[in-house]
Parts: sequence; C-alpha cells; structure tokens
Amino acid sequence: MLSSILFSLFSLTFLAGQQPAELHWTDLGFDRGVFQIADLEAFESAAVRLNDDLALKSGRVPAPIPGYTLAGRVIVQTVDGGALAALTDGLGASSCDPLADLPDFWLVDAGSVGAALMLREALASVYGQSAVYLDARRPWAERLPSDPGFTNQWHLRNTVNPLFDANVEGAWNAGYTGQGVVIGIIDGGIYVGHPDLDGNYNATASQSGSGSSHGTSCAGVAAAEEGNGQGGVGAAYDAQWSSMYYGFSSQNASSFAHRNDLNDIKSNSWGPADNGTLAYWTTAESAAIQTAATSGRGGLGVIFTWAAGNGGTNDRVEYDPYASSRYTIAVGAITNGDVRAGYNEHGSSMFCVAQSDGGSLGIYTTSGTSGYTFNFGGTSSACPLGAGVVALVLEANPTLTLRDVQHILIESARINDAGNSLWVNNGAGLQVSYNYGFGAVDASEAVAQALNWSNVGAEQSTDSGVQTVNTAIPDNNAAGVVRTFTVNDSFVVETVEVIINVDHNYIGDVEVTLTSPDGTESLLSKKRNDSQDDFINYVLTSHRSWGESSDGVWTIKVADRASGTTGTWQNYRLKIYGYDGSGGPGGASALTSGSVMAGAPASFQLAQGVPNAPAWLAASTTGPGSTVINALGVTLSLAAPFPLAGPSTTNGAGAVSWILSVPTGAQGASYWMQAAQHGKVSNVLTGVVQ
Repeated sequence: MLSSILFSLFSLTFLAGQQPAELHWTDLGFDRGVFQIADLEAFESAAVRLNDDLALKSGRVPAPIPGYTLAGRVIVQTVDGGALAALTDGLGASSCDPLADLPDFWLVDAGSVGAALMLREALASVYGQSAVYLDARRPWAERLPSDPGFTNQWHLRNTVNPLFDANVEGAWNAGYTGQGVVIGIIDGGIYVGHPDLDGNYNATASQSGSGSSHGTSCAGVAAAEEGNGQGGVGAAYDAQWSSMYYGFSSQNASSFAHRNDLNDIKSNSWGPADNGTLAYWTTAESAAIQTAATSGRGGLGVIFTWAAGNGGTNDRVEYDPYASSRYTIAVGAITNGDVRAGYNEHGSSMFCVAQSDGGSLGIYTTSGTSGYTFNFGGTSSACPLGAGVVALVLEANPTLTLRDVQHILIESARINDAGNSLWVNNGAGLQVSYNYGFGAVDASEAVAQALNWSNVGAEQSTDSGVQTVNTAIPDNNAAGVVRTFTVNDSFVVETVEVIINVDHNYIGDVEVTLTSPDGTESLLSKKRNDSQDDFINYVLTSHRSWGESSDGVWTIKVADRASGTTGTWQNYRLKIYGYDGSGGPGGASALTSGSVMAGAPASFQLAQGVPNAPAWLAASTTGPGSTVINALGVTLSLAAPFPLAGPSTTNGAGAVSWILSVPTGAQGASYWMQAAQHGKVSNVLTGVVQ
C-alpha cells in the first residue's frame, strides 16, 4: 500500500536549464583564462584554452591549447563546511563533501560544467577568488621511456597499429607505473644480476636459486627498469619483482605460499605438457593456491596470472588445472596483427589475452645474464604482460581483491578481432570467445576502472551435491547423455565448475558441454587424442556465464564422439560461484541526493555509471533485500522494489540526474533507492522524507 502511495507521490520531472555561451572565463586553481568548452551540459567536457591574455611583446597570440577537461564540480576552501553545504544546497548543488579527508577543502557537485561555472562565480563572491575554483584536468605531457630498446616494444607502444598493444601509455601518463607493487615470477630461475632487472629486484620476497633465460625474459616483460639507458622496459617498470621456483609438487606449493605478505602478484609461464591430455595437480598445490588467493595480501588475495598454454586448437585451457582454476587468470596470446596466435589454446576458462609472438614480430625483452632477445613469445610472454597490467591496476587501487581484479579485467578488456565468429554475447551482455576469453588487456582502461571501483560483494555459491547418473554413453553419438539441474539460489554468476566422473577407456572420445539457463554454452572437453582412462573427480571450469543469473535450469551433456570404446557417466557435481551484484565500476557512492523534503523537488544523481546507456531508479519502502532483475543481469539489494524513474540515458561520463516532485503527504515515509543499468547497480541510498 505504502509503496504504491510513494510511487504516485514521486513524479518524474526534468528541469530545463538555459545553456550559457560557449566561451567562458574561469579559474581552475592551477590556471585561469578564457576556455572554449565543448559541452556545457555534460558532467565532464573537453576544453581549449584561448591565449589572448598571453600575447607576446611582438603582439603575437600563442596558439590555443587543447587537452583540458573541465568537470561539473567546484573545489572550495573554507573552515565552515556546514555553512557551505547549506549555501550550495540552496544554489542547486547536488552534494557537498569533504575532499579526500583534507581539512577545510570541499568538493561541490553542480551536475554539469555549465552549472559549475555559474556556481563558482557565486561562491567566489562569498569566499574569495583564490578559495573557489573549477575541478579540471590539465593537458598532461606524455612521458614515454627513453630506454634505447623501447622502440622495439610494439606490445607496449605500437606505432604501426596503435590499437594493437596493451595500451599502457595512458596508465603511465596518469602516473601509474607499478610503484609499490611486487610481482613474483615463478619459473626455472631468473638472472637477478641482469643490469635491466637488478634495480627492481626484491630479495626479501624471493627464494634463492639459479637463473634461467626463460624466467629472465618473463621478468623483463613484467618489470624491466626504465630510464637506465639500457634495453627496454616492463609494462610495470617501477614495480619490484621477486623470484620463485617451480618443480616438485612440494616446491610448487611452497612457491604459491611464499611471502604472500610481500608478493602481490605471481606470474606463472609454465604448466603441464600442451599435448591435449587431461592433467591433474596435487591437493597440496590446489590448497596452496586457494589459501594464497583468499588469504594473501592481508586477506585481499594474491593475484595469480597463468600462461593459458601453447597447445593450439588440439588442447584446451580446461585440461590444465593450474590455468583453469577459478583462483587464477589464464592469459592467452594474440599477435601484432591483433588475432589469435596459432599456438594459443581454446577454452571456456580462458580469461583474457595479451600481445605475444606468432605474427611478424616477437617480444623484445631481457635474456641471459645481461642480454636481450627480439624473439620471446608464446603464452609465456603474454602472462607476465598481463601481470604487469595487474600491477598498474593495484597501484591505482591497492584495496582490490582477486575477484575485483578479475572483474576489472573483464570490464576493461578490448574486443580484438571483432569479426571472428567465435565471439558470442552471454546472457549478461558480455562478449566472450573461446579464442580470447573476454578480450585483450587494456591497461589504461583497467586503471581507469580501478580508480572508480567499489569492491564487489562477498562471494556466494551454490552446490548441487553429487548427482548420480550411472548411464551408459552411446558410442559415437553426438546426442550423448543429458542431465539438468535446477538452481533456486539467485545471484550474479562469476565462475562455474563441473566436477565429473566418467568411466571410459579412452577419454579423448568424451565431449562435455555445459549450458546455462540463459543459453550460454561452455564446451569443457572435446574429442582429441587422449588415451587415458576415466575422468576422476575432474574439475572443468567455465567463466563464460560471468554476469548471468545463477537461478534456472543448467544443462550438462556428456557425449562419446568416436567409435571403438564406450563408457559410463557415473555422476557430476555443479558448483556456481558469484556475488549479489553490489560494487563494481563507479564506486559505492554512485547514487547521491540532496535534501528529500515533502512539498519540494528532490534531486537524485547517478555518477560514474555506464556511459551513454539507459538507467533506472528503483525504490523500496520495505528495506534491503535481494531481487534479481534478469532483464538487466543484475541483483538489486532491495526488497520488493518498484520502478521510480527511467529509463534515462547517461551522458558520456556515465552521469544522469532525476528530479522528483515530493508532495506533502510523503512526510515521514522511509525509502531505500538504488539505480540500475545493464550489468551494473549503484549503492543503496536510504532515508526518511523530511
């Protein structure tokens, strides 16, 4: 009853503002002058500084300076934040908050650049010109490495096809170079005295042992030094690196567990033979990775990147328990032509791809005790490049968990080789490919996401338990044996595991396919040359349903695709992992409001949402809860929500405002509100109508 009353009381209206002229004088704090502003109604707008005030003695006026970005925010310095908040609320500002916990500094959100210009003028008359200025970004000079071999590093800066690299420049120019992050390289050893690596070496985080060229090349791709006049650089050239070793199962487990208070990332360019056969790992190794990924870094989790494998289309990432684990990030390889490297494997657990050899160019990096190579490659090179990108992300936001990093890599990935037929849209609207996972790593976009990221909700899971099948699999029959399982638990999916037991004398004949309730198919095992007997509690992993809803009917098919041997599907267990949809891009304070008072307009602002996309405002009078919105692929943290406004399209910065008229009869009503877009929700805003 109350919800329908509140819905009728809040009616959507939009205030049409007068658009000021294009040229404006304003004060940016670090600069002041006349600016030509591209879009006054946007929350962020490109601007060009006109330099008539900087005329030379000869009378010549310097050329206009592009590259400024003006925001719809004003920075104010005052000791009385309460008075400022009251004043700005009366002037129509949407919020007035402390700036980064700095005493006496406040950030006032005006909603648009045009509104911020006018608000700055009004506030300057009260607080003085020097205490009030527009929030802006100046044109930053690019600071590319001067190292002599940097011009060979097309994977970092591709001057022939600028789109076909890891896009690290934007992250570097924003000041993120891996400072304060430690990348562990687990390999056969590293020549720690290499002159392009020794300055970044962290001995305390390392294990002692011998060196190898392979490990040295991996370390160089991730974290070779910058500015030392030698060779090239790593993707995270100011990160430290450490050395650990693979080998016996006990050694592997020890490396996974080693100094996880110091090592933030562990890069692994090794694994079982890439020959298309099913590989197993020990329980000690599995437990060590799980512990590191959930307890390391003070509970945030060590980030494991893993070479996806060089077995080509005859192999799959799923056959490698290290690379396919939900606690790791499998990185595949693309060429300088931005397409799949011939050796790159397929996989439902392929996470992303990064640049390597296989085209006309290899990777330039450190090699041997003091040398360099132009020909490093394989997923061995793609993996530490991915690790370097993660280091930039962690410098930008050190509070990210492993799962947050996985989300950011998906959200920020670039769709390479867009015309390839293996790209599909999953039920959450994400593009995913057996070739490329969710796409090519994009360092600048990943850092931008990290800077405005709110950690996702705690992990949730559902478990079918062991489901008995005990059915013979028809020989050489694509129809196979099909079983379904209905999941009632509803949350946003991240990773799905199928734990399977099949009694078969030639498992290379066995094809396993998982289909989600949204219809997304994950091929988990295919026909190949693998003469082993049986799947024994084998964990087959898929990320392809990431972002979908867990509830509904999941379908598993097991088929024998070659004649001559037969088998029995004994049982399976379906485990789905995910979260409640909270957190993600935009931060926890994405949805804000001014005063909500009966008989007055109330303004609600969504900031840092999905740009140029529809947004809805939902409300509840019951309180918090969990409600899946299948059409949007999200879970609202509201009980019995109802639509209040929308769809309204966000601007290029992902911002939109709703102004609701609140009649007198709503006084005293409690409300909970949340904004939603496709694949994304805001924080929950709660209050009482005054």
